[in-house]
Amino acid sequence: MTTTPPDPEQAFGRRAAMTLVRTAAACMAGWSLYVVARHYQVPHLLAAGAGLVFDGVAYLALRMATDAMRAGRSAAAPISATLGMAATSVYLNLVHARFTGGGRPAEVLYASPAVALLLVSVLSWAAERAAARADRGESPMRMPAYGVLGWLLARRQAYGALKAKAEAHVTSGASVPHQPAAPVGRRDHRALLRERFAAMDPAEAVEIAASSHPGMAPAELAEMLATYGITVSPLDVALILGEAAVPTVTLDRVPQPAATPAPAIGAQMHPDAAPNAPQVDGLSKADAIAAMARHLGGLNTPAEAIATALAQQGRPTDTAYIRHRLSKARRAAAKATQQQAEKAARSAGTGFYP
Repeated sequence: MTTTPPDPEQAFGRRAAMTLVRTAAACMAGWSLYVVARHYQVPHLLAAGAGLVFDGVAYLALRMATDAMRAGRSAAAPISATLGMAATSVYLNLVHARFTGGGRPAEVLYASPAVALLLVSVLSWAAERAAARADRGESPMRMPAYGVLGWLLARRQAYGALKAKAEAHVTSGASVPHQPAAPVGRRDHRALLRERFAAMDPAEAVEIAASSHPGMAPAELAEMLATYGITVSPLDVALILGEAAVPTVTLDRVPQPAATPAPAIGAQMHPDAAPNAPQVDGLSKADAIAAMARHLGGLNTPAEAIATALAQQGRPTDTAYIRHRLSKARRAAAKATQQQAEKAARSAGTGFYP
């Protein structure tokens, strides 16, 4: 539906007429309030501003209602203030009429300017309210044009049709303002991790998951990795970490010092073949790794050196699993050191004085 823009000359004439009407009504209402204020011995300058106190405040409150309505907020408070100040102004105009003793005609004469000013302002505000609602996407329901005869001759049918139209308007959501699309927020952290894991070797992803969750079984690690788009079986996880019953291990040859010749891969080393190395035959794989690491220099020893030393004693172990066990051992050692320090601090803080 297209609307014809108003003629500029007609719009100017309408604004000029409205300005004249508002000015005349404000002057008459202000003069009436001035007389009442002077009757109660208010100074001249203050009495001259009585119109601004009541009618002016009512008009400003109506402007505030317009601003609230354009912002999508409730305009109940400023509209209530407008009605309250306008009612007070009308009451004082009626008091002025009683001073003159003119009866009902004087009351209507003195109260009409304030009422007219309020009506003109409210009608203008209603037009601005309708334009603001249209800008927000709201579509108010319009009354059907049944005419006077339609309401008189078919009152029940007209009321039923009006009620059905109102129900359809409310349930269709036409009166609800259009909500803008929500801004795109931050991406889900799982999506970012899926992208990183997708570009990563599965064995590396398994090592990262095992290091961050050292207490998880291979089946639990495989299930957790599946949530990030990495499909591995529990057996694959166990093989990568060196925890399978019969692991298949590929050892890289590491150059040995000239003083210690490297034996053939797979050869069993007896204790007398390496007199300085710890005995790991009767230890579990985790304890053997920890014992060999302490022998070779501590828990920060490279995993390749530990793997070579264990292979010399017939205990081949994957380097990924060695790094996993060393990381877990370092955390346990750090925790034990912290507990000892806290215990020593508590012991130092208690005692008896001689």
